[in-house]
Amino acid sequence: MVSAGYADTLGIRVMKGRAIDEHDTDTSARVALVNENFVNRFLPGVDPLGQRIVLNDSRTGPAQAPPAEFQIVGVFHNLRGAGMREDYPEINVPYWQNPRPRVSIAVKTDGDPKAFLRSIGAAVNSVDPDMPLGGAKTVDEIISDSLAIPRFSVVLFASFGALGLLLAAVGIYGVMSFGVAQRTHEFGVRIALGAQRSRVIALVLKEGATLALIGGLIGLIGAYLVRRAMQITLFGVPAVDVRAFGAMFLLLLLAALAACLIPALRASRIEPLEALRHD
Repeated sequence: MVSAGYADTLGIRVMKGRAIDEHDTDTSARVALVNENFVNRFLPGVDPLGQRIVLNDSRTGPAQAPPAEFQIVGVFHNLRGAGMREDYPEINVPYWQNPRPRVSIAVKTDGDPKAFLRSIGAAVNSVDPDMPLGGAKTVDEIISDSLAIPRFSVVLFASFGALGLLLAAVGIYGVMSFGVAQRTHEFGVRIALGAQRSRVIALVLKEGATLALIGGLIGLIGAYLVRRAMQITLFGVPAVDVRAFGAMFLLLLLAALAACLIPALRASRIEPLEALRHD
């Protein structure tokens, strides 16, 4: 249930037909606005303007009226609701044609909304001192509150991801350091036979990159298998985001190469005589 000016106040685009205005009263013809999801689900391939829908009276008690027909006069673009996760069919009808005992108001201002809120409270109090005005929030605050749990989930998952990346880098560093220590004699012989130190560094980095590639591919397969859980948790992110997967794969590869760099430099500094005496 909305009143005149609702669409303009919240910046809702009417894609077809008209919005609800001040002429839509309790004595005028019953009208309704629907969103694009409603049209796509219930009126596919049909011009929605002029179609009629039956709605129950939202009032309770003895004033409740039987179901009534409302004529669709406009279609507005889809709006996010219910935690901003899914699009739902939506119907807007004039408040005076199907009123409710409790209402919410939306006010658009160019100034500070908090300061303007006090003026609204004073205006309501001047009309009815017993009328409570609660739950006043800006649109940004409403959006922020609706995203609080998803935001916490993202921070939590990002923390686990960063910790996993750190553990992976430390693990690769430990494996490569151990491998270099075990192959000290081999690297010494290579250098003694004329191998360039840069070739030794490249050899160690190549082996580390191979391990990272194998681990990255396994991780991509795992991410694909849990794609549904990722889609439910992350708002506005598809189940398979190629760019996100590619960025994480590249980040893992860079972390692995950075972890291999110190063992590779250590291998390149091995002196042939010391390596040959190494047991």
